[in-house]
Amino acid sequence: MEPDLRKLFDFIEEQKARQARHFPTVKFEKVLSFMGTTSLAGTHASVGVLPLVRLQPSSAGRELSVTLQGPLPRLPQRGECLTVHLTNVSQYQGFQVKTRPLASLEHLDELLVARGDEIVVSGAQLFTVHHSPYTMKFFEQIPFEEVKETVGNVRYALVGLGEQANISPRFIFHSETRLGRVVLYHGDGLALKTYMNLRSNRQETRVIVDLDDYSGYVLRGTIEEFQPHQHAEAYEKICQGFAAGSWGKPSRTFKFTAETWERIAPTAPAVKRAFGDVR
Repeated sequence: MEPDLRKLFDFIEEQKARQARHFPTVKFEKVLSFMGTTSLAGTHASVGVLPLVRLQPSSAGRELSVTLQGPLPRLPQRGECLTVHLTNVSQYQGFQVKTRPLASLEHLDELLVARGDEIVVSGAQLFTVHHSPYTMKFFEQIPFEEVKETVGNVRYALVGLGEQANISPRFIFHSETRLGRVVLYHGDGLALKTYMNLRSNRQETRVIVDLDDYSGYVLRGTIEEFQPHQHAEAYEKICQGFAAGSWGKPSRTFKFTAETWERIAPTAPAVKRAFGDVR
């Protein structure tokens, strides 16, 4: 096995033990990862880890302003949106804050504004995400106090860019190496936003980080649905993981093959936050 591949695979294996204390009720080997997807065929979501500085409710009612410590992985292009994923690991819950699609570069300030080394993101859509494969609610009217209570201790955000960019958590229940590549397996319960993106674009960006410091790897590759008989061992482990989480059986199972990977880490140290600050 090539040294870089060995380092990646060893990191994934190490996370099984390191992450176990975060999920004491799901007593089965697993690694929490984050799927970055887009709807545009042939493209990968650009993903970064940024310290969260501030959350503020917008005067527009449903909108939410998110201040991050930059820089972004890149600026959005026309037709792309920016999504900010905030997850409270201990509660198995988080929120995804999305901007509107960028109409043109002249309208960039409608999505984000740079203030020194901070970036203020104007979220136009907010919905909850859960680590459970079944629960997600789109575009709810979520009180700001609920958002504050749920992610009040979150230090880092995952940021994704792309056409209809989406970042969703997934437990990896089986991993292996094949032909010099890492292959990851997971199951889904419902056909939600991630699946909608995958129907038009099988390219995926997968983020796997140490949940203590959010350093780790970003992997880019291709995802495909598989049937139980095609990867029997992986399917059995996914079913066992679902059973451990009391999630029934998966309705779909997926195989992700990483073609490239590189290290990823927060753009800056975690910062003290002032939630609801109106400055």
